[in-house]
Amino acid sequence: MEQEILSAGIDLGTTTSQVIFSRIKLENISYTAVPEIRIKEKEIIYKSKIYFTPMMEDNRIDIPALISILQKEYHLAGIKRQDISTGAVIITGETSRKENARQALQGLSAEAGDFVVAEAGPDLESVLAGFGSGAAAASRVWEGAVINFDIGGGTTNAAVFSNEEIQDSFALDIGGRLVRLDENGKITYISDRLIPLINEMSLPLKIGDKVELNYLRQLTDALAMVLLHICQGQELTAVEEKLFINHGIEYKKFERVMFSGGVAECIYDSSWDGGYVDIREVNKYGDIGPLLGASIRRIFSRECGITLLEPREKIRATVIGAGSYSVRISGSTVIMDDGCVPLTNIPVLHLDHTEQGHELKEEYRRKRRFYPQSQQVAIAFAGKRSPEYSAVKAVAKALADITRNEGDILLVIVEQDFAKALGMLLRQFASQHHVICLDRIHAADGDYVDVGKSVSGIVPVAVKTLIFKS
Repeated sequence: MEQEILSAGIDLGTTTSQVIFSRIKLENISYTAVPEIRIKEKEIIYKSKIYFTPMMEDNRIDIPALISILQKEYHLAGIKRQDISTGAVIITGETSRKENARQALQGLSAEAGDFVVAEAGPDLESVLAGFGSGAAAASRVWEGAVINFDIGGGTTNAAVFSNEEIQDSFALDIGGRLVRLDENGKITYISDRLIPLINEMSLPLKIGDKVELNYLRQLTDALAMVLLHICQGQELTAVEEKLFINHGIEYKKFERVMFSGGVAECIYDSSWDGGYVDIREVNKYGDIGPLLGASIRRIFSRECGITLLEPREKIRATVIGAGSYSVRISGSTVIMDDGCVPLTNIPVLHLDHTEQGHELKEEYRRKRRFYPQSQQVAIAFAGKRSPEYSAVKAVAKALADITRNEGDILLVIVEQDFAKALGMLLRQFASQHHVICLDRIHAADGDYVDVGKSVSGIVPVAVKTLIFKS
């Protein structure tokens, strides 16, 4: 049996905000009385225009203006709030650092419907953009890793994929709005994060000065070279290292590179080829975005060892991660704690390497940093069909050890049918936690889950899938 639902996605970014609506066709693929729903088809049916993110004079997000934009787009799309079954509100880039960012999320989510609400920090934003741009899918085609740089107004968020699995992520203070100009070519804003690099290069760039194009180009070339050196596996200078947000990277070479985000619209625009010769050409958006895009295109296109892949989505890469529900029912032989539920909008960390304790722990640490330490997460993995007791015990010990200093609830989801055995061992090794261990559910990185109270021994679980991630 098939059914169709409508989904909405809202991306609140540093420079721009946008809305999309999608139609998703679901089908029940189960041959038993227990339903198993999967997404059969997905189609974007409406894309809003790109709005400049409304800000107030005190540099906070203008929440009423955002809600007005959302209401307007619902009207233009001919869609009513009650028509929407699911969706995602994503706040990204510099905007996620605003003091009223969480209020904005809550306001938009309440206005739009029953949505996944994700405050996307730099790492999570990198992953979402990499799925939305098509970099993850491209890594399934090409041998070796594909790196995606999502360059917006305030940040560059990078994700590394191999065989459609996330390998690494990081973010940099590189963006099109970090230097802003008025209509006369005078500098009105320079981000503090660029000042050390500007000073090291001895560039005469100061707020209030009318800028010369050559000096701006030297700056954008330097920023482009930072990205190139990362792809070449070259270590950065001490000043360049300060552009990383939260953490750096392990230097490796990447032969295939993709760009998304607002600046990517300029990177893949061939009209730059004549070169910008006038500050008025650069200043079409009141910032250095076009010049940064031109620098990246020129510098990367002359590197024969790097293949520049074109994304399927550029400026809309992150918003394409709109959510949809895929309702699942957990098996009856599980470990459940009804005193801890309902749990809603819990992000999933899918572990691929559970055979060895060391590899499990390293993968968990890498993926756990996508979310705040206080954020409840769900640990998901496939597992073997009929694992030996010793193998289940080893996994339980590793999970207990790696989550020892985390919150009250340890939520584990496995695809195979051994949640009861694993959950009992987790209760033994992680006695400080309330343990919920569910099985016969597939949940992937980027998904969110809701867990309800058990009914007659069966636990209802909603897996909210970022539908266009692959």
